Amino acid sequence: MDDILLVFFQECEEQLQELERGLSALSDGESGKETINAVFRAVHSVKGGAASFGLENLVRFAHVFESSLDGLRSGRVAPTPEIVKTFLKAMDVLSDLVAEAQGGATVDTGRIEESRAELQAIIGEGSGGAQPQQDDTVPADFTPVPVDFEPVMADFDFGDFGFDEEEAPAAASLVVTFSPHTAMYDRGDDARNLLIGLADVAVAHGGTSTVTCETAALPALAAMETEKSYLSWRVVLPAAVPEESVHAVFDWVSDVCDVTITRDGGSGPSGGESAPEAAAAPATPEPPVPEPSAPVAAPLEATPVAASPEPQKPAAPPSIADKIMAELPPAPTPAATAPIAAGNTTARRPVEQATIRVDLHRVDDLMDLVGELVIAQAALESIGQREDGGQQEMIKRIASMKTLTRDIQDAVMAVRAQPVRSVFQRMQRVVREACSMTSKDVVLTLEGEDTEVDRTLVEKLSDPLTHMLRNAVDHGIESAEARIAAGKSPTGQILLSAGHRSGRILITIKDDGGGINRERVLATAIKRGIIAPDAVLTDDEINNLIFAPGFSTAATVSDLSGRGVGMDVVKQAILGLGGRVTISSVEGQGTTFCLSLPLTLAVLDGMLIVAAGSTMVVPVSSVVETMMVNHKDIYMLPDGANVVSIRGACMPLIPLASELGLGGYGSGGLSEEDVILVVENESGARAALIVEDIRDQAQVVIKSIEKNYRQMSGVSAATILGDGSVSLILDVPALVANALGRIDTRPSDVRTGLAA
Repeated sequence: MDDILLVFFQECEEQLQELERGLSALSDGESGKETINAVFRAVHSVKGGAASFGLENLVRFAHVFESSLDGLRSGRVAPTPEIVKTFLKAMDVLSDLVAEAQGGATVDTGRIEESRAELQAIIGEGSGGAQPQQDDTVPADFTPVPVDFEPVMADFDFGDFGFDEEEAPAAASLVVTFSPHTAMYDRGDDARNLLIGLADVAVAHGGTSTVTCETAALPALAAMETEKSYLSWRVVLPAAVPEESVHAVFDWVSDVCDVTITRDGGSGPSGGESAPEAAAAPATPEPPVPEPSAPVAAPLEATPVAASPEPQKPAAPPSIADKIMAELPPAPTPAATAPIAAGNTTARRPVEQATIRVDLHRVDDLMDLVGELVIAQAALESIGQREDGGQQEMIKRIASMKTLTRDIQDAVMAVRAQPVRSVFQRMQRVVREACSMTSKDVVLTLEGEDTEVDRTLVEKLSDPLTHMLRNAVDHGIESAEARIAAGKSPTGQILLSAGHRSGRILITIKDDGGGINRERVLATAIKRGIIAPDAVLTDDEINNLIFAPGFSTAATVSDLSGRGVGMDVVKQAILGLGGRVTISSVEGQGTTFCLSLPLTLAVLDGMLIVAAGSTMVVPVSSVVETMMVNHKDIYMLPDGANVVSIRGACMPLIPLASELGLGGYGSGGLSEEDVILVVENESGARAALIVEDIRDQAQVVIKSIEKNYRQMSGVSAATILGDGSVSLILDVPALVANALGRIDTRPSDVRTGLAA
């Protein structure tokens, strides 16, 4: 069951993402039929699967959610902003209930009931103001039946659903008879959902329904096949119910359930479906099914069902349920039944997501490449067995295998690549919850959701983005009053976007809030002892103070801020992924955070260079061009820093060996044989690295240097070369930033320095 449950929770995650997309589209004004149907299908699928595993809390809430969405689907309820907000809130509760079923934290009962009441109000609104007969259309004693293939009682207490079993149908009524196929149960649906749907239809049209369970096809217990469907149902609905509403109930199971719809209790089929079993249904309703004394999922040792609903009359012959109970073996001990007890969700152990979905064509490409590799291996073995050695042929085959290995590596990376959509859509909830805590109205816009990155990065992006978006809502976006006073819309705007640039992924969080108040930030940093009182900092250095450990401008500690740990955690998490964070802010207009991350944590294309006799790796994505040193283009500034002019553009000159502490260049120490590498960071700033030689270009495997040694300035990671030696992978953006921080690159100052 654990394997099946794992698949169910994976499907739940996909359905919740689909639900998030659909509700976001509704909030943006896209109220098309396909969007509404997609939202309804997502909740319906979660409910159907949850019922199969006995997840009681999840089924109860999902049913009410589904019923309210049915009003939207049928057109009885308009998707107003208030209605969509209620659905978004219910989606958050549904998501938490799924997490609870996986072994997560228990969802607060008050929060569930509050959302349930709001959904019930929508159901009442869609019913023309007529509220359902009960606050919860699912009976209080309802317990879903787990898929354990153990015998269960065949009698059903339909009275708990709000059906009026003893009320005779009116002269003109709608009779629905349906017989589920075995396939319907195989895919997680059951007749209970259909009966609840028909009951909702009856209530929506101001009446009740009469239900009769047809048991004529039920064989003796010895001949019963546990996986086969035997029961059928006959439901009498008010005459006011349109046939279209009945068809809507069976829309999702029409291919696995035979349905017959007749008018006036037997005037012939009026719908398009027919069922052999239903054709013989009597024209008038049969006597009501005796009410059992225990629900469907009651333990097998429950008291047998009374044979007659009237105690003053003699007992009737034993019911079918009595016969089944009499033939059952002794009930198992409580210890044996405990693992499958319905509603025992808190004891369920967490299930980790251990799989990914991959496009089939990517797997096919990988298989083709593996086939080519096998052929190349056979060719190498054949050459090795030749007497002449075949050295030249061997070299060709090795080169061919090298190409194949590279292609296989690219194919594997494509398999691991996942869009950031799953993380981005979860951020909608983060913003909603932050808005609720701060009483602010903020709209989050997503861009670049299809940007693909390594799966490992996708999983680790959630926490940093959560901190940054909460910070944007709490500190970045002003209150509605302050925004109106500043001439802005009372609704704040936050943009979360992703894209590729220079072989890296750039994630941007941009808000239209008040920007960073640098005076306040500087005063807070001095007060908390983060910097000295006489420190002179640039605007960028002041902006980066918000990443300092213990820094916070919040006056009081709240659920969102005030503890001084949020942005520090963000920076450490991004640095741990081989990335960096940059800030740009205009006071009164907003702030932009840019996260630069590698596309993968596994491999990169590198240029092997030599500095001070050591072989190092420069990421190819950072290299713009290479050229030989020309002393005529190198200038010294008054502060001793060097710049180089390349086609009229000046940039810092960085002797790599000296920068890394491996040896300096004295006056005139540059050799004509040295090489200049023009490198660029993700923001477009450039610098020129001086190296001794360029050896090769190769794909290298990334190894963390912090885990094996310690963090080093200018070095992002390490790798092992083909000869077994260790080579450092340079952190080009850090080198560029350090160089730009040492010199003033404003055009007028550069010209002054060059003239000097």
